[in-house]
Amino acid sequence: MQWEMIKFGKKHGINKYNFYGITGDFSDEAEDFGVQQFKKGFDAKVEEYIGDFIKPVRPVLYQLFKLKSKI
Repeated sequence: MQWEMIKFGKKHGINKYNFYGITGDFSDEAEDFGVQQFKKGFDAKVEEYIGDFIKPVRPVLYQLFKLKSKI
């Protein structure tokens, strides 16, 4: 899927592709070390963003969903 999206982008003149997150731990012992190495193979550059968050539209239903997910 990633490769198809990269090819699509190249075909349409898009010169950036976001593989999305990494942990930020750049040591050889990082849990996502292999993922980082994979991304580096594409001449990847790390860009830091503020991160993501969840803003429930219906807070009560969201809390019920979270509770159900724990069961």
